[in-house]
Amino acid sequence: KRIEKEIKKAQKKGIYNPKLKLGIVALILVIGTVIGVSYAYYTGTANNTLTIEGTVSKRINIRVEAGEHGAVESMEFATVQTDYGTSTRTFKIEPNEGYQYKNVSCNNSQGSVEKSYSGNTLTLTPKTITDVTCTVTFKEKVRTLQEIKDDIIKTAKDTTLGSEDFAKGCPTSSDTSCSGVYTMQDYQNISGSLNYNSPGGTSYYFRGEAKNNYVKFANKIWRIVRINGDGSIRLVLDSDIGTSEFNSKSNDKQYEGYTYKNNIPCTNDNPCKSEYKDSKFTNNFGGTDSTIKSFLEEWYLANLRDYDKYIEYGTYCNDTSYESGSEKNWLNYGPSQRLLKNTSPQLTCPDPTADGNENESVTTVNNIKYHTYGGVYKLKIGLLSADEIVLAGFKPSSSGVTTSNYLYYTGSSNDYFWSSSPDSSQPSVADLFSVNLSTRSLWADGVVGEWQARPVINLTADVTVSGSGTEDDPYVVK
Repeated sequence: KRIEKEIKKAQKKGIYNPKLKLGIVALILVIGTVIGVSYAYYTGTANNTLTIEGTVSKRINIRVEAGEHGAVESMEFATVQTDYGTSTRTFKIEPNEGYQYKNVSCNNSQGSVEKSYSGNTLTLTPKTITDVTCTVTFKEKVRTLQEIKDDIIKTAKDTTLGSEDFAKGCPTSSDTSCSGVYTMQDYQNISGSLNYNSPGGTSYYFRGEAKNNYVKFANKIWRIVRINGDGSIRLVLDSDIGTSEFNSKSNDKQYEGYTYKNNIPCTNDNPCKSEYKDSKFTNNFGGTDSTIKSFLEEWYLANLRDYDKYIEYGTYCNDTSYESGSEKNWLNYGPSQRLLKNTSPQLTCPDPTADGNENESVTTVNNIKYHTYGGVYKLKIGLLSADEIVLAGFKPSSSGVTTSNYLYYTGSSNDYFWSSSPDSSQPSVADLFSVNLSTRSLWADGVVGEWQARPVINLTADVTVSGSGTEDDPYVVK
């Protein structure tokens, strides 16, 4: 009927030609059945030609669904209508925490869909005449260690040495604002090599109630202590690995040493290195390992051997220097002078200097006398220094720090864990700093105490991680 009406209209206008009937039928079929609803009209000319003019459209649905770990405009899916082949539509994509957009796939087989993605916005232009369903997929967000460091540095408080009252500890019941990331001078990295004699690097250390420094590595949870001045990241295990003596004897000063009876002094110019090679540790300086050093390295071999490529040789301080004028046969070492007398922690490590007056063996290099125990080390695994513990917020003495400090933890076998820092020595006793978890403060005791060991490692700069660093979503090393 529609065809006959069109023919009659053409006849009245004098433009009908029977030869055009087949063409009219074909045009109407195309317009009515293929394109759909038509808003076209025709015009005729005296030479018996028929022209179709105007606009045609067909509305189709575009449905975008969110796969696991994300949403589309705060919903599981979004659907819009558009004209096929002519309109571009955009959708806001919302990845869950720790995830990012991966790709989008569309299931229409009768035409193509142009797709682009930028700034969490998905843009679709369908080149098809039928409805389209597209599915967005997400992937775990992976960042480089450098990006993590940049995030930490952005939050650092602009402080200078001496501006923080470390005697107070952090946080206390009356002061929680002290929590955060702070800066302090550390060893610098010049052309890939540490310059020990010219400290000039900046360390960014966590203090107080840190909530974004959780790391999952080697199937264990660690906490970020700081970004070292050389650019690596220092971690401490968020628990202990059992108990150990620091040394099995305490009746001599040398047992304050992380190693003792060293063949050379462990100085900033020439730090003593315990090299990991062929699944074992070998000292490049001779010496005798402390009990705690052997304990930690045995744990490394059992638990971190397969992850060794991620772990950097870090600088560790077993500071056996002391101020000139200490009483004969009774030494107050550098950490005791700094932390108990002046409350001024530092991240650089003094050389193990000696005056030679005490009853002990020393070694002399370039007319300088050094202890043959302790000093500056390059290690794959070690302990926190007492300075690092005070910087993290535990007090040098007494109590007052709340249990929300990130170094505090429960479930330990006892209330103490070892630092690497000597306190003092006298003829029959070598005392070293540990941490009293009950008071969140330093505690000096004989090196033969059976206290917890909390391993410390340093991640290399090329590590990649996922996650956001919180307890529920820790950084996961890939």
